[in-house]
Amino acid sequence: MSLGLGNEDRGKEDLVATIMENPAFNPDLTAEAIEKRRNETRPVDRVVFAVSGLYGLSRGSVKMPLSRTETFDSGQVCLQGDADADPFRSIGMVEFSKLRLKVRYAIQAVFPGLFELVTSGRFDPSLLNPIRAEATDECTVLPDYNGWRALGCLEFLPGSLWAGAHGG
Repeated sequence: MSLGLGNEDRGKEDLVATIMENPAFNPDLTAEAIEKRRNETRPVDRVVFAVSGLYGLSRGSVKMPLSRTETFDSGQVCLQGDADADPFRSIGMVEFSKLRLKVRYAIQAVFPGLFELVTSGRFDPSLLNPIRAEATDECTVLPDYNGWRALGCLEFLPGSLWAGAHGG
């Protein structure tokens, strides 16, 4: 069976959709099987969730690299979720059977110490733009269920101050 969709009066091409009416395609797919699936209770092992409303402040200043030989004091670092990022860049997943959590989130970071560098006249004012990065954290519950083991990675996005930087 085919169903023609289109508008011949306007000279547009017809669109054709084919509908399969062959019950041998999936003989197990019956009304009873569908109803049985609807009524089944299945254990949930994985939960995917969105990450939003993220923010944080450092307790104090840290030494940040400007080059291989030069650093600056960051000032109190402010992190927040990157509102300009695609929402799919901030997502997490819990795997209950493996006692594991993995979360990825897009952030913007502001380092007030950069203001002093820019006002000294030695550096470009574009250093004051928010720094964009993507963080990924993988966490597992400790064997005694007394805490988490977390491994994190922060990747600076192209165009950010430290894009292309390598960890030490």
